[in-house]
Amino acid sequence: MKLFMVSSEAYPFSKTGGLGDIAGSLPLALNSIKIDSSLVVPLYKDNYKFADKKNEYAKLKIKHDKNDIEVEIIKIKHPENSNITVYFIKQDKFFKRNGLYSENGTDYNDNASRFILFSKAVVQLIIYLYKKEKFKLDIIHLNDWQNSLIALYIKEIYNEEEALKNLKVVFTIHNLAYQGNFETDIYNLLNISWKFFVHSRLEFYGKVSFIKAGIILSDLITTVSPSYAKEIQSEGFGLNNLLAENSYKLFGVLNGVNDNSWNPKTDKYIKHHYSINSKINSVEECLKKKKLIRDSLYKEFNLKNKNFPLITMISRFDPQKGLDLIYSSFFELSTYDGNFIFLFSKNNYFKNFEEEFIKRANRTKNIKVVFDFDEALAHRLTAGSDMYLMPSKFEPCGLNQIYSMKYGSLPIVHSVGGLKDTVINYKDSKSLNKATGFVFNNYSVNDFVAAMDFAFNLYNNKKVWNKLIYNAMNKDYSLLKTAMEYKKLYIKLLK
Repeated sequence: MKLFMVSSEAYPFSKTGGLGDIAGSLPLALNSIKIDSSLVVPLYKDNYKFADKKNEYAKLKIKHDKNDIEVEIIKIKHPENSNITVYFIKQDKFFKRNGLYSENGTDYNDNASRFILFSKAVVQLIIYLYKKEKFKLDIIHLNDWQNSLIALYIKEIYNEEEALKNLKVVFTIHNLAYQGNFETDIYNLLNISWKFFVHSRLEFYGKVSFIKAGIILSDLITTVSPSYAKEIQSEGFGLNNLLAENSYKLFGVLNGVNDNSWNPKTDKYIKHHYSINSKINSVEECLKKKKLIRDSLYKEFNLKNKNFPLITMISRFDPQKGLDLIYSSFFELSTYDGNFIFLFSKNNYFKNFEEEFIKRANRTKNIKVVFDFDEALAHRLTAGSDMYLMPSKFEPCGLNQIYSMKYGSLPIVHSVGGLKDTVINYKDSKSLNKATGFVFNNYSVNDFVAAMDFAFNLYNNKKVWNKLIYNAMNKDYSLLKTAMEYKKLYIKLLK
């Protein structure tokens, strides 16, 4: 089985969030279960160390509106597994920039053009590989709106090409809130007939919708948790009816964690490594190491009361993430015997809210807010924390709550999407053998604060708390499980 994983970002080459994590690591897991996987991503500015002349593979001419644009294909072996080929789409004017999709919190105004070009180049690469090497692809796995147009080009524009015949298209929705809807002035860039600008293809409330191509024309749609697959059929940002009509090919596959990147035993970003064994008392050794990491964070952030628990949150600064609940609960948070550190990436769309958020945090002694995408700090905060907040309004899967459990930090989450599928709520002694965190049902300040109160009241009951940590660190949310689920779907599709 030959497969292309296509993404606008993929760790370790590029990443802004969970998409980069899963798109970058899933090919590694698929390769381990004998699926011949390759990765296709744009060549961004930070990856030019891979753009050596010896790695140039091909030059392709891409029709883009009335222009012929030259795109280079850079071909390398994956640094973590030489069996996996990585194809970079190199076009400096489009991708050699300081950011992936935005700069200083503001989106690039030509993102439609950039990812139309990327999508065309991927299709032309597949055709080129077939003509040059007789390389016949079985499955192409697309991710989010940035490359969903590939489904249209494969199924309806170049469907007579031998390289694309019988090629199965899988499309994964990582977050339906981001759809790639653009004004019609970008339509000429597609180089396709206006007959496709209809409700059954690309038209969406008078705009050109990239994501509709992926939903309608893929052979299989997946999303990143079973609960989210159900939720988007009723609350789908205007696409719920379309998704319900396509429910026969819609599946929820829970994202997994790459042990090479997120593992308290080996994490390159933390000084004190730790793990549990089969005995509950091994949690005590973990907590000693976690406290050393926590102490260093308290020193770094000038937080007092070293024996207080640390509560963290690492996220985009986006209302989706439940920021209004936290903002409205600052007074309650300031009264807890605990210290809070929030790590957010900037978002200029919510600049005013960011300023108000910082002002309110600055009135407290125990809450620190950092606006900076810092991978190393994210790992240290996860390892040093005792509790992790994820009160999202909606959450397709979420990876941070899985990371936190793996690192022995108990998550406090809203019962939605992947959070509902991964965190098992502790209610009472009957739930002690399975529980891994705390879950509140209604999206309200009262329910959020009640969950916080419950967790803080339990924190000093070390017998119960340590058992919850033991349960959380033992949960298997491995990437291999995710890969096995995808393999079943791929086989079903090919049959």
